[in-house]
Amino acid sequence: MKNIGIVWDFDGVLVFTPHEEAWRRAAKHYGVDDFDHEFYVQYVSGKPRYEGADNILMLKGVYDKFNAKTDEEKQKLLHEFAEFKNKIVNDMFENKEYEINENAIAFLIQAKEAGIKHALASASKNAAKLAKKIEVEYKGQKISLNELFDINVSGLAPNKKLVFEMALEKLKIKFPELRAFLVVEDAPTGVKAGKELGMITLGYVREAKLDADLTFRDFSELSLEKIVSLIESKGVRL
Repeated sequence: MKNIGIVWDFDGVLVFTPHEEAWRRAAKHYGVDDFDHEFYVQYVSGKPRYEGADNILMLKGVYDKFNAKTDEEKQKLLHEFAEFKNKIVNDMFENKEYEINENAIAFLIQAKEAGIKHALASASKNAAKLAKKIEVEYKGQKISLNELFDINVSGLAPNKKLVFEMALEKLKIKFPELRAFLVVEDAPTGVKAGKELGMITLGYVREAKLDADLTFRDFSELSLEKIVSLIESKGVRL
């Protein structure tokens, strides 16, 4: 087990965060009344903040509504809108408007105690801050969720592939004995990024169909034995 490293996404995997509702409130403030779940999943979820914000402003006609025609005017509106949403979601975090995925935390702790190394790698800058605020119980003590990870690169790269790549590099430097690398994701973009980087993909299926090496609907379905079997099926010798 000590030769295994796991890279974790944050939003929707370890913690169910209120990003969708925050985007909806921000969009409504800017005159968008038809921001629905399908739009969020397709154009906003799993994307860097400014990319998701740009999709909303462009596809929902907000640039036109605010008469933002030049690149400079669009950038100004984009910045204001994205930061307005960020304030909303941070206020929601302060009010503890999120839900911890207890089964995911339980599996993370079980894997950690077995010697597996862990990296938290979210493209969201908010993930690192929230992980430090959330308390979990580990070996009879209360610690922050962040302390369960050997490496945290959340928010240090602009998209999932780059932040996963950074996590991989840091894991390899800090733990040169690692031979197998896995990523836990709930979004197709994250699974795709993990595969492109040569990682074994664990797909946490919530809504979207995932083309992962192993898919599951609850972390209680996972076991260390399944992880080892999956790694060995890929020809990796531990």
